[in-house]
Amino acid sequence: MRRSFVVLLAALWCVDETNALPLFLLAAALHEAGHLLALRLSDGRLHRLVLSGSGAVLRCALPRGRCARTAICLAGPAMSFALTAAAGMLGAWRLAGASALLGLFNLLPMPPLDGGMALFHLCDGKFLSVRRGIALISAAGLLLAGLQLLRAGGGIWLLLIGGLVLIKYLKSLANGSYMV
Repeated sequence: MRRSFVVLLAALWCVDETNALPLFLLAAALHEAGHLLALRLSDGRLHRLVLSGSGAVLRCALPRGRCARTAICLAGPAMSFALTAAAGMLGAWRLAGASALLGLFNLLPMPPLDGGMALFHLCDGKFLSVRRGIALISAAGLLLAGLQLLRAGGGIWLLLIGGLVLIKYLKSLANGSYMV
């Protein structure tokens, strides 16, 4: 666990007036459990789970097949949507909403998010310029949505998240760490 995760968690705890943070933490834990289950079922190996200010990252040895690698990437959002359905059936609407938001956000087609990594594995490393274009359009859309939400009085959080994801994506382009 990195210090940036602890700092972010403490900051969010201080500003969380609606007590939504525990719901998002539960949804995130189950989301990561979905990845871990798929990794285990496909004979992959987990080296470590890193929690940082920009999210959770699984450091692992992936299986050889591109379909298995793609399934591991999509297992987190799938678990999020399963939790959304279960929580909805139980009337736990805030948990259902938190899980749905987490699952949808992670499906954005830009690394390091699950959708971007799934796209990479599905394309088997090909179509680099197309993947980069999709990722940049997604990042721009996220930032524009954040600006619109801020203008409408909905807060700055989506804009900040969009900025953090874009910065992490641009850093990954610079050092090649997400194979984009």
